[in-house]
Amino acid sequence: MSIRRTEIQKLKTGQYIMVDEEPCVIKNTERSKSGKHGHAKVRVVCVGVFDDNKRSLTYPSGSMVEVPEIIKGNAQINFIEDTSINIMDLETYESVDVKWPADEEMVKKFKDLQADPVKMSTAQVEYWQLAGKTLINRVFQN
Repeated sequence: MSIRRTEIQKLKTGQYIMVDEEPCVIKNTERSKSGKHGHAKVRVVCVGVFDDNKRSLTYPSGSMVEVPEIIKGNAQINFIEDTSINIMDLETYESVDVKWPADEEMVKKFKDLQADPVKMSTAQVEYWQLAGKTLINRVFQN
């Protein structure tokens, strides 16, 4: 799990931030001006990548926050179970169990692949590893 630190004011919409040990994608940022005796503030609205919880946070402008490093890769599907999907990285040959995605279209694709082993043997997935967890982003055929 690789995490780096950066200033909150440098983050933009669409980037990622760690909040309560959960990687979140930033949906909105607002910057307020400093007052007579205060510092400028940055308000961040973000949504958890794995739990889909909305979070709203306020930081002083110069604060350092944790940002997860995203490792992207392609993998083949070894087998599909009712609770998880086992994938194997095409470069390192490392096998990982991944939870089923929440997206209905991807669930439908995985159910089709589970029913047809010939299609599953040619299917690949694009996955992301962030904060020690794995997420399937896309399914495609070779």
